Amino acid sequence: MDFRQLRYFLAIAEHGSFNKAAAHLLVSQPSLTRQMAALERQLGQALFERTPRGVTLTAAGSALLGHARQLLALERSTRDVVAGAQPPREIVVIGVPPGVPDDWLVRLVGELQREVSRCDLNYREAGSTEQLLLLRQGRLDIGIVHQAPPAEYYSKLLWQEPLGVAVRPTHPLAGNDDWRLADLDGLRVLVHSREQVPTQQDSLTAAATAADVRPQWMFQHFVAHARACAEAVRADAVLVGRHTAAQQLPDWPWRRLRDLSLAMTTWLARPVNTRTVVQDVADALIGMGR
Repeated sequence: MDFRQLRYFLAIAEHGSFNKAAAHLLVSQPSLTRQMAALERQLGQALFERTPRGVTLTAAGSALLGHARQLLALERSTRDVVAGAQPPREIVVIGVPPGVPDDWLVRLVGELQREVSRCDLNYREAGSTEQLLLLRQGRLDIGIVHQAPPAEYYSKLLWQEPLGVAVRPTHPLAGNDDWRLADLDGLRVLVHSREQVPTQQDSLTAAATAADVRPQWMFQHFVAHARACAEAVRADAVLVGRHTAAQQLPDWPWRRLRDLSLAMTTWLARPVNTRTVVQDVADALIGMGR
C-alpha cells in the first residue's frame, strides 16, 4: 500500500464513482481500477460494492476510510515540516547593462542554480550611471557596469572587449587593413553616449585632441540597432567591439586602430557589507567572467 493508492481510494469514496474520481485525479479510469484492484489484493478485502448509481463502500472500505484520511493528513504535515526546515530563498537584484547577450544571461541563471541554489534572481536593466545610483540607494544588490566603480564598493573586472572601428563598406577607408586614429579625421563616427560608457568620451576626445585629429563624433545611445542608428546620423564609421560589429554590422569591415588602445570594460560592483547570498552570487559572477 502506498499514499497514491490511498489518495485514489479516498477520491472514489468521496465521489462515489470511478469515472468521476478519475476525472478529478486526472488519471485514466482503467489505471484507477488497476490501482484499486491491487490495493484490495494487498488487504485481502473488497473495498467497494458496485451499484447502478456508482459504488459504495463495503464494511472493510468504511473501516479504511478514516484511517486513510489520517495517514494522508500525516503525509501532508510531514511534507510541511520538512519544507519549513529548509532555509528561506532570498531574492538578489542584479543590474544588467543594455545589450548584454541573452545567451550570457541564460548561462548565468544555469550557473547560479548550481552554485547558489537558495536564491531567486531579479534583473534590472539600466545603464552604468543609473545602476551606481540604485546601488547607493540600496535598490540593487549587484551592478554590472561599463566603468570602474567608486572605491566605496567591492568591485572586480569581469571582462573587457577591445574596441575598433566598423567602416561603411562604400567608404574608401573600408579597403584598408591598417587603420590609425588619423584616418578618422573628418569622418562622422558613431560612438556610445556618456550614459552608456561614461569614460569613453573623455578618452576619445583627449586622444584625438593630442593627435590633432578632428573626427565628427556622433555620441548616441544605441544597443541592438547600431546599423539603424548609423544610417540615421549618416555615420561613416562606428566605434564598437568585434562581437557587436559581427552581429549588427556584418558587411562593415572592422579593424582595431593601431595607435589607439580602447576597450569596453565590464565591472561587477556590490556593497562591501552585504548579505552572504549576495556575496555568493557575486563570486559566481566573477567566476563566469574569468
